[in-house]
Amino acid sequence: MFLKKYARRLILGPRADSEFFINFLRKKGAIIGEGTYFYDPRSNCIGLNNYFNLVIGNNVNITHGVVIVDHGYDWSVLKCKYGEVIGNTGQVTIGNNVFIGMNAVILKNVTIGDNVIIGAGSIVNRDIPSNSVAAGSPCRVIESIDTYRAKRKQVQLDEAYNLYCAFINRYPNTIPNQDIFREYFWLFDRPGCDGHLSSPVFDEVMHLVNGTYDCSIQAIKNSSPAFDSYEDFLIYCSSRYFKYKR
Repeated sequence: MFLKKYARRLILGPRADSEFFINFLRKKGAIIGEGTYFYDPRSNCIGLNNYFNLVIGNNVNITHGVVIVDHGYDWSVLKCKYGEVIGNTGQVTIGNNVFIGMNAVILKNVTIGDNVIIGAGSIVNRDIPSNSVAAGSPCRVIESIDTYRAKRKQVQLDEAYNLYCAFINRYPNTIPNQDIFREYFWLFDRPGCDGHLSSPVFDEVMHLVNGTYDCSIQAIKNSSPAFDSYEDFLIYCSSRYFKYKR
């Protein structure tokens, strides 16, 4: 595995993987916290005249095609018409616990607060406050993170059921493995006496996002599942599915 990773870095350079890319940016002068991850560094355009203009906090997820720039060369038009050099540069600051959707563009002189979700394809040309969900071109706040959380919790069962239906439609007469519901296991699973969940896959999900495991364990212990077991969840899905099919 190490040799494969080394060979990939040798061939692809700084954009071979997230860790290598972050180290490259740090060496250039950018400040980047722990737990931050570039999902596809080769697709990201980090257009910086001065790397020290970029500050990224902890646990920031930067997805495919995201662009971050600290300058604009639109002043070339002014120079051509008036002969003047009118500089155009500024800082980009991204807080802690931020998700940036695919192909979002973050322009200069922008600060994104903590606990923020930026929608895919957004053009971020203004500050986005903490604890918010924002999207659009130009990007604007749509709702608070608390409102978003409430909406997402409300649709968990329906989404899990739809996932069940998609599986059954593709693989009739087959019982889906519980690992398929790796994002929905809070509906039917809780840690056992040994502290582990019923699937190693679920345990892996609980460890996602740097430094949040203990918080997740406390939260799941303080909550009540919608079903007593995975089997009860399957019975519910099956009953609902065949009722709909009639």
